[in-house]
Amino acid sequence: MLPTRWLWQYLVPVQHFQLIMQLTKRSIHQRFKGSILGVAWVFLTPILMLSVYTFVFKSVLKAKWPGNEDANNIEFALQIFSGLLIFNLFAEVLSRAATLITDQPNMVKKVIFPLPVFAWVNVLSALFFAFVSLAVLLIGAFFMRGELSAHILALPLVFLLSAPLLLGLSWGLSALGVYLRDLAQVVTLILTPLMFLSPIFYPTSALPEFIQQIVLLNPLVIPIEALRDVVMTGQWPQWWWLAAYLSVSAIVLFVGAAGFHKLKKGFADVL
Repeated sequence: MLPTRWLWQYLVPVQHFQLIMQLTKRSIHQRFKGSILGVAWVFLTPILMLSVYTFVFKSVLKAKWPGNEDANNIEFALQIFSGLLIFNLFAEVLSRAATLITDQPNMVKKVIFPLPVFAWVNVLSALFFAFVSLAVLLIGAFFMRGELSAHILALPLVFLLSAPLLLGLSWGLSALGVYLRDLAQVVTLILTPLMFLSPIFYPTSALPEFIQQIVLLNPLVIPIEALRDVVMTGQWPQWWWLAAYLSVSAIVLFVGAAGFHKLKKGFADVL
């Protein structure tokens, strides 16, 4: 029988809750430490992004959204913004995951510190910025339609289903990053093609049918489409796909936690 006590300490770190919250707040504040506007950039950045994409794709490139060529500037921008919201969430977590442990050598060597909490801090801080962008998206959708449908009640589920996957990847990549120092650069290289292979600038329905099935292997596709279904289309997400996504996320979560637990014994020696 596999020991599960350590696993519950990873998945439900109740004893480290205050520590995780403090480190998350510090991570968010450090992002804007020393800047003139400070935390105001949290709200300004997504608004500026939305404005830039609206101008470039509609006014300059004269682009049209596949399947809805009559969409106005705001709707077109919101479609792209909703895809970028999910991509930025994943990119934020993955780009920092490989160096979570190597950036804290003192915590590994000199102090008895619960190292798994760094993955929680990484995911929670990224979710904070994602929720701010989500607020901008909802405000934009409200001004576009004059109302928001009851389907937005499914939004927490969309993000909760992504959290186990992001946690598992954080644990796995942070553990491997201790032994493979080039991993951070590899992840950065992967993120660029991942952006264009995800349905950010186009809907999945615009792809050939046989490609649509293959593209589902991309972990960003289901959250992006679910977010668009709820906010942009005003309909419930495809529950079967969300259930399948949760199953895969749970597997990644367990594998990432088990890998971290196994490899962390050698962190001090390597660092």
